[in-house]
Amino acid sequence: MKKIIVIIILILTFLFLYGRYIEVNNFKIKEYEIAGNKIPESFKDLKIIHFSDILYEKNYKTENLKRLVKTINNEEPDIVIFSGDLFKKGNNYKEEDYNLLKDYFKQIDANLYKFAVIGDNDQNYLDKYKDVLYESNFILLDNENKLLFYKDNTPINIIGLTNLDNVNDLLNTELEYNYSLAIIHEPDNIEKLSSLNINTVLSGHSLGGIINIPYYGGVIPKKGAQTYINDYYKVNNTEIFISNGLGYEKFNFRLFNTPSINVYRWK
Repeated sequence: MKKIIVIIILILTFLFLYGRYIEVNNFKIKEYEIAGNKIPESFKDLKIIHFSDILYEKNYKTENLKRLVKTINNEEPDIVIFSGDLFKKGNNYKEEDYNLLKDYFKQIDANLYKFAVIGDNDQNYLDKYKDVLYESNFILLDNENKLLFYKDNTPINIIGLTNLDNVNDLLNTELEYNYSLAIIHEPDNIEKLSSLNINTVLSGHSLGGIINIPYYGGVIPKKGAQTYINDYYKVNNTEIFISNGLGYEKFNFRLFNTPSINVYRWK
């Protein structure tokens, strides 16, 4: 019996140390194909990189930012999307922090555009968040949309949502389109968006449930990600892809839930 107890203690200790010091500092790419007959032929092979939830603080390793920029640029994306939470609530940032983030975000390259939306933590530093994005050539979509053309005159509609106040207005454009892509921060908003003419939604916020149990999924839900925690769901005819983010919330720990960015290839 004592041997079993010792083995259990050793296993739990290993898992804690692994999640606290190893996995939380790892990094990987998740690749997906987005297919559908509503995607214009001209957008075939378009590549999007989507990252989220840096949750920057004093302990955030500069090496992680360097690796993020290098990984994104090595993929040579057409579009880069950041789905919010650059900052972490409760931190007192200095000008040097903002300058550091500007410097790294500025180094991120995209053939076409770099888009971002506002995360719940970013609301507390909104002016500085907007400044970082502006200085690094990201386009903030704050309940705004952009018709995007690629190779010909057939557009898609890209919508960035801070809240759901004027979604219908953003869907009604002067030019016709067949495909729409929405960027949100909190994935539980998919419940309302799936009834609208939106084909694909990109989100973040959930952090993959912090602890991910194989064949089950995330086990620590956050407000705004109570129902939709894991990588992918299809609700009605709307697909939602959720980035599990790069940072951590209250405690520097992830288990079977490696920080990652998403790469989407359109087919």
